Amino acid sequence: MGKMVRLFTCLLAIFFIFFASVPVSYASLEKNPLQFELIELKFITSSDGSHYAQGYMRWGNISPYEIHDLKGSIDLVNGKGQKIGATPKTIDSYHLEAGDNDLGLFDIENFDLAPFVTHPSQIEGAYLKPTYTFTLGKKAEFKPNVIFGKQYHGMDQEKFYFRTFLLNQGEATATNFKYSGVSITDKKGLVHFYSETTHPVVNSSLRLEPGQYVYASFDIPLDFINSNVGKYEDIDDVSITYTHESSAPYIDNAALNVTVDNKKLVQQTFVENDVTYVSLRELADILGATIQWDDSTQTATLIEEDTWQGENKIIIPVGSNRFVHNGYPTTASAKAKLHNNTVLVVPLRDVVEMMYGYFDFEHKWGRRSIIVVPYTPDM
Repeated sequence: MGKMVRLFTCLLAIFFIFFASVPVSYASLEKNPLQFELIELKFITSSDGSHYAQGYMRWGNISPYEIHDLKGSIDLVNGKGQKIGATPKTIDSYHLEAGDNDLGLFDIENFDLAPFVTHPSQIEGAYLKPTYTFTLGKKAEFKPNVIFGKQYHGMDQEKFYFRTFLLNQGEATATNFKYSGVSITDKKGLVHFYSETTHPVVNSSLRLEPGQYVYASFDIPLDFINSNVGKYEDIDDVSITYTHESSAPYIDNAALNVTVDNKKLVQQTFVENDVTYVSLRELADILGATIQWDDSTQTATLIEEDTWQGENKIIIPVGSNRFVHNGYPTTASAKAKLHNNTVLVVPLRDVVEMMYGYFDFEHKWGRRSIIVVPYTPDM
């Protein structure tokens, strides 16, 4: 999309600087459509005695508007508001799509430091200060964005079966689905289309609001596979063909939305150091799992039945990121902790992945959206 900031590759970490999402109005996004984030900034001394800072940076257009003729610069500024970078970084883009933010990706950037910056303490609290001009383009249309989730397919003596789920990542509700068949791509790249117009799930009655999903299964007669594809082992990819309509947009003004199994989380859901925390109790209740609490060790055990391997057990000690998943020590991205000394909160992505669920993250138009689809043995 024409971004001209080029970043270097390295892996270092000391200071964390993070600009969390806050509720924003479209009027404010018209004036400040870009968001910049910097984390893990480290002071480095080169072999020649000069100094520079290195950290992970990401930026992009978080507004619902196209951005044209973007030109500007990014200064590194200390906690007192002084510029500590020797030269600003340049940003230059002819066109940015609405919501084209790349905020799921961090790259590593080097910052040459001003001569007076000679000690690590002088970059503590540093942040990015952008200055830029642009032309505001057209506003994006709020619409559904229905994608396929995890897929599973197999074969028995009568049929080839395909299991998946449809997930709406968009900003409007998808309605009036019309299903037309399954496309099977073989190892040679040839596509074989199995036509059918009715389906028990993907039909005119299906309605997917933003953040919602539905599981769907598809069966194809084995004769079709044998006569068109050849062998089961020759199948390379499977997809379904359908259309849908869009109803009135549904926009939640909350800075963070977490939907688990088509239900919104409402308790102790927050972001800290780029990690989303949720109440373990609320998560377990929605997913049908149980919690055993050991007060003497301040440890919670999350137990989920009927998984692909039977019982799924996660031991979660308060104040630690060393979880135990089915007997194996696992390092989570952040520590479990007692929020306000009462509610046990956990890093959502880690726990969902240990429960074999699907985790979908979107950061768009100043808001964060997380959708969790739980594991089902049928998948």
